[in-house]
Amino acid sequence: MIRDIPVKGERYKDILGEVFEIIAIARHTENYEELVVYSPVEEPSKVVASPLPIFMKQALEKVKEQDTKEEISDDLAGVSPMLLEFLDAETYEEKLAVFDRMKNSITDDIIDSIAVSLDTEVEKAPIEERYRQIREILLMQEKYETTRLR
Repeated sequence: MIRDIPVKGERYKDILGEVFEIIAIARHTENYEELVVYSPVEEPSKVVASPLPIFMKQALEKVKEQDTKEEISDDLAGVSPMLLEFLDAETYEEKLAVFDRMKNSITDDIIDSIAVSLDTEVEKAPIEERYRQIREILLMQEKYETTRLR
């Protein structure tokens, strides 16, 4: 089976399921062999070059953009929709409104995630106390959040 030469931006999956993004097709300076320059999607700072024939043997399949979106959706499958709504809220007023709606279903993990998003720490305590601490932080942020032009 003849396969197309990879193109910059395309993604391929290897036998282990790791996804790689093509950065470029290069040519070796001494023997003019074609090299595929790519990086793992999970570790974009790592750049690897491999001879084209070897890369094509190791690349199990080309990953479609839709597959990548499905992987992201699968990764978010276990995340609370309310937490996602909180993280997507643009103002502290909106965050506070979402946070108040969470009161009866909030967990320690959600509080920890919210604390990280607010760049703060909430000490281990009963859930009601942790909820109160986050709420106070949100109220303070809302109070000093400026929406007027200066």
